[in-house]
Amino acid sequence: MNAGSVEQCLDLAIRHVNAGQPERAKVLCEHALATYPPHAGVLQLLAVLCLREGQTARATRHIAASLALRPDHGPSLIVAGDVARTAGDLPAALAHHRRAQALLPDRADAWFALALTLQDQRDLSGAAAALERVLELAPGRAEVEVNLGIVLQEAGRIDDAMLAYGRAFRLREDSFGRIAHALAAASTGRLWLDLDALRDRLRRVPA
Repeated sequence: MNAGSVEQCLDLAIRHVNAGQPERAKVLCEHALATYPPHAGVLQLLAVLCLREGQTARATRHIAASLALRPDHGPSLIVAGDVARTAGDLPAALAHHRRAQALLPDRADAWFALALTLQDQRDLSGAAAALERVLELAPGRAEVEVNLGIVLQEAGRIDDAMLAYGRAFRLREDSFGRIAHALAAASTGRLWLDLDALRDRLRRVPA
């Protein structure tokens, strides 16, 4: 069948993913992989789906095959970095995420992926800078502010961390659980026995 049929299969698989039906998407991708010549987009999506299911070895094979077809495809490099990070291969993850960020300098997801890998590598200043860049590109993301707070806290910058936590809490009060856990868990944190006092403190943190 022609390449258009492969594209239609991929389009339908993506629609299944967006509809919360990843199993149906995976079946379509596997059908396409068995029926048509190798297709970079199908392989990339299949890698993502396998990674979500914890099938890291299969995800690694699929994303490697995808990158062999289009080695400078930024979104595929992000996936490759995510797969390598999950597999515990931090040098490979960092290489993929740095390459993706260079190719996609204005994409917040590329910077966020890089930040997570830098944090795992204990490059806390690099991770903080990457997260700050995410917030420049996509302001108002509470989950990113929480991550920034955690990185700053791990770096011993607790006052700066509290500023980030305060911004996150004002954006989304349901971020409180992560914030309270981070403050209690890390050796550089502050143990808040009165959680209502912590909520009040976060509300009063300067913007």
